[in-house]
Amino acid sequence: MRNFSFLFQKRCIICHEKKQHKYLLCEDCLDKLVFVDGYRDIDGTDCYFPLLYQGLTKKLIYDYKLGRKEVVRYFLADVVSDKIKQKNLQDYTLLKVPSTKSKINKRGFDHIHEIAKEVEKILGMEYLPDAIVKVKETKIQHNLSQLQRIENLKGAFELNADLSDKKILVLDDIVTTKNTLREMKNTLNGNYTDLKFVAVSSKSNEKY
Repeated sequence: MRNFSFLFQKRCIICHEKKQHKYLLCEDCLDKLVFVDGYRDIDGTDCYFPLLYQGLTKKLIYDYKLGRKEVVRYFLADVVSDKIKQKNLQDYTLLKVPSTKSKINKRGFDHIHEIAKEVEKILGMEYLPDAIVKVKETKIQHNLSQLQRIENLKGAFELNADLSDKKILVLDDIVTTKNTLREMKNTLNGNYTDLKFVAVSSKSNEKY
């Protein structure tokens, strides 16, 4: 259950000075974010996102993932929930891009899982956190070439549930080269009636 103690202060979760206006942020901090009707094509599968991964958005996600600023997950969940509602995807079954247990232990928490749990509460969606698991330790992607990234992710995920006749929505935090979502799609391998992706942010925006 959410801890609403910080909400009663009605202060922006970034500057901690001005009153909250939307998404727990004040108007000034909200204006520093680049909101878009974001879309990327993942080999014929739609991927939607509300934010470009730059500036303050980049800092917020960094603070959340690596700095354990957990209050940020409420902001991220609210923003991505609005995108899901905008695209009328609430009747899809929600999955997440998984991390290995060692990565979760090192970070201290599963950051995408925490966002997905909030989205589940907000929208009342079916959420299957363990439907796909990561079974391969992968290298950090940004140090690799495009071909190395593809090879790095090959066989990284494994289907762990029967998703027959379900409409699937896969949640990620950042879309960069699309390779992670491509491998997720390969893992699902047609075991669904409909598949879409949603992310909090993307480093590029193919159409908006």
